[in-house]
Amino acid sequence: MPARMLLLLIFVPLLSGCWDRVEMNDLSFFMASGLDSTEDGKLKTTIQIPISAGAGSGEGGKPSTGAFGKTYYAVSAIGINIYDAERQIQQRNSRHFFKGHRRVVFIGEALAKKGIQDILDYYSRDPGSRLRTYLVVAKGGEASELLQNDHPAERIPAEEVRELELSGVGTSVTFRDFMMMQNRDGIVPVTGAVELVPPMLDPNNSAASKFKMFRLSSTAVFKDYRLVGYLNDVETRSLRWIKNESKEEYFGNTLPGLSGNIGIVINDFKSKVNVTMNGNHARVIVQLLGTGSINETNVNLNLSELSNMTIIEKRFGELISQQTLRTVKKAQTEWKADIFGFGLHLHQFHYQTWKKVRAQWDTVFSEADIVVTAKINLRRSGIIGNSLEHHGAEKR
Repeated sequence: MPARMLLLLIFVPLLSGCWDRVEMNDLSFFMASGLDSTEDGKLKTTIQIPISAGAGSGEGGKPSTGAFGKTYYAVSAIGINIYDAERQIQQRNSRHFFKGHRRVVFIGEALAKKGIQDILDYYSRDPGSRLRTYLVVAKGGEASELLQNDHPAERIPAEEVRELELSGVGTSVTFRDFMMMQNRDGIVPVTGAVELVPPMLDPNNSAASKFKMFRLSSTAVFKDYRLVGYLNDVETRSLRWIKNESKEEYFGNTLPGLSGNIGIVINDFKSKVNVTMNGNHARVIVQLLGTGSINETNVNLNLSELSNMTIIEKRFGELISQQTLRTVKKAQTEWKADIFGFGLHLHQFHYQTWKKVRAQWDTVFSEADIVVTAKINLRRSGIIGNSLEHHGAEKR
C-alpha cells in the first residue's frame, strides 16, 4: 500500500498544472472583422477590438475610453490571405487574439463581387472562429469603413449590427447558414447587406453629420460564391415571407383601388409552395398567409363595418401578391438565381423529377410560371371605427 500511495503522489504534480493558460488581461477580443480587396488583388483585413476596462481613463464606473477618447479601436493589415493579414496585425499587438466573441464579419462589396470561396474555406478551418458569426456585405463600400464608424448607442459599433440581425429587421445569415445553402441543391445563398446612412435627412444638420447609422434592410444575392445583386427592403420582406423567416413586419402603404393610406403590422406569417413540372417547364404556386392588425388608417372607410374590413384585407392581399411576384421576377430575369428554394422544394418532395432537371435548374427557374396569392386576416385596433378626420367630418 505505501508503494502505491508513493506512486500516486509522484503523478499528482503532473496533473495539476495549466501550462498553456493565457490570462484574461493578456487577451485582445475580436468583436468584428472586415475584409476588403485591394487594387493589386491582395486582401485587406480590419479588426475591431474593444478597449479593456483597465486600459484607459475610465473611472468611477464610467466606460474606459483609452487614450483616444474611444471605447474601441480598429487596426488593419494587407496580406495575401486572411491568415497572413491577421499574423501581421498580431505582430503589432502585445495581447493574444481571441476570436470566440466575434459577432460579425463584414465583406466589402468589391471583394464580394470577386468571390468569397476562399474566405469561407478559412473560417471553416480556423478553430478560433465560430460558424454562428453573422456574415454581411458592406453595400456600396468597404468593410473597413463600417468598422470605423462610431455609434451613439453602442460602445462597440459592431454590436449594433449584431442587434439588428437578432431583431429580425432584415436578412440574418451566419457562416453556417451560408455554407448550408451553398451546399444544398435547389437554393441560392443570400446574406444581409449593411450600409451607412445619416440619422437626419437634413444634410446641413451639423450634429447629425458627426456620425452615421447602420441600416440592415437589403439582401445580398450570391451565385457561385460571387455577389450578383441586391434586394431592397420590400423585396427582402417578400423573400423572407416566402421562406417562412418573417416574425413581425410593419407596412405603411396605399392600397390598390382605395384613396388614402393605411398602417398594418403582421405578426403571423405562413407560406405554402407547390412546384410542378411539365417536361422541362415549371409552374410554381406560392400562397402567402398573414394575420395582423390595423395600427393606422387614413382611408374613408368605417372599420366597424365588417364589409369594409373585408375590402381592406382583399386590397392589402393584392398589394402583397404584386410585390412578391415582382421580387420573384427580378430573381428570374436579372440573376437566374433561385433564392427562394423552389428547387429545394422539388428536391425534397419530387426527387425523381428533380434529378431530371437539376443540371439546368437555373434555366428552368428563369422560365417558370409563377403564381402568387395572399390571404390576410386583420384585426381592427383602437376604439373608433374610422379615421379621426373622417369621424369628425361625419359629426359636422
